[in-house]
Amino acid sequence: MTHALLVGPRGVGKSTLIRRVLEELQVPVSGFFTRKEPNLAHPTLGAPVYFYPMDEPERRGPARLLGYCKDHCPQVYPDTFHRLAPQVAAMGGGQLLVMDEIGFMETCSPPFCRAVLARLEGSVPVLAAVKDMKLPFLDAVRSHPNCTCFFMTRENRDELYLQVLAFVRARLEEEKCR
Repeated sequence: MTHALLVGPRGVGKSTLIRRVLEELQVPVSGFFTRKEPNLAHPTLGAPVYFYPMDEPERRGPARLLGYCKDHCPQVYPDTFHRLAPQVAAMGGGQLLVMDEIGFMETCSPPFCRAVLARLEGSVPVLAAVKDMKLPFLDAVRSHPNCTCFFMTRENRDELYLQVLAFVRARLEEEKCR
């Protein structure tokens, strides 16, 4: 198992745990993170959700707008996911690939889903946050043979940090020896 998946519902601290691991490891990283921006909420559409590549400045705009979310009801922009799929497939250059977060919005784009699954076939260690929802794509991610799932709750997140950190360190060491 090469990749670490942090699995849990919204709000348990998956992204925070990823940031803590990255701060501790201090290794070159590639990948992306998505973020809902409530401070930019539209009155009727809700909060925009943006895609941010880790190796680029945080820029908002139509090319990175994944959709909107209001009252847990998303309005997804599949074309944005389609356009970003080749970028996800080509991400590299780091010792660790971060995907924060893989969720239900991605399921609208088969090319994006294929790009994520292809990255899980690779040998570069992946650290990803994955929604704990029953959807075919998310089930395929969580059950991927190269992945170890760390199921996160508010109660276990501090303990899980040490486990995930040790797991990722070991994968990085294995990669160095190849």
